[in-house]
Amino acid sequence: MWGSAVGSDNSAKEDRKLSRQLAQVLGKVIALVLIVVMVVLVERYCQVAVSPFGPDAKIIAIDGDSLRAEDGVEYRLFGIDAPELHQSCNEVNGKSWQCGRAAKAKLTAIINRGNVTCEARAKDRFGRIVAVCSAEGVPDVGEAMVRDGYAVVLGFGRSDYQELQDEAEAAKRGIWRGSFERPADWRAANPRGGD
Repeated sequence: MWGSAVGSDNSAKEDRKLSRQLAQVLGKVIALVLIVVMVVLVERYCQVAVSPFGPDAKIIAIDGDSLRAEDGVEYRLFGIDAPELHQSCNEVNGKSWQCGRAAKAKLTAIINRGNVTCEARAKDRFGRIVAVCSAEGVPDVGEAMVRDGYAVVLGFGRSDYQELQDEAEAAKRGIWRGSFERPADWRAANPRGGD
């Protein structure tokens, strides 16, 4: 009798020990599952979206009327059309110059002032956001490009740019200093691959 009491006592101790170990393992598994669930929830719902614009934003000019933000999103300036990157224009004396590259350089200089912001208006057929953009000291980048003679007014664009275009043409600024093919006409004659 005494032997069976000791045996059942040892069996009960082992059962309690096993129960404790099982509870500890189960507790660790539950804690691990809770941590994974928390990480997934934080990752999904608590990410801070960094604005592609602002004082420290990295924005590049793709050509004379298109920008790419650091997040890869492309923006097309509303109401204007600038010479294409590989487009050439002619001086009054007939000498060719790289007006597409000059338009890109002008846009780069404007956006390098910093603090670029864009207000979306639509999307174009290439998926770019069509927007009115500003930079430090330049309330309307498209307006500045037209005023300086590095872009023309789109037919369906901003009629308030027309006067600026006329002034740029009269003053022979930018592409108006000689002859050029309208960017839309140049694109039609020189289509991009895949368009």
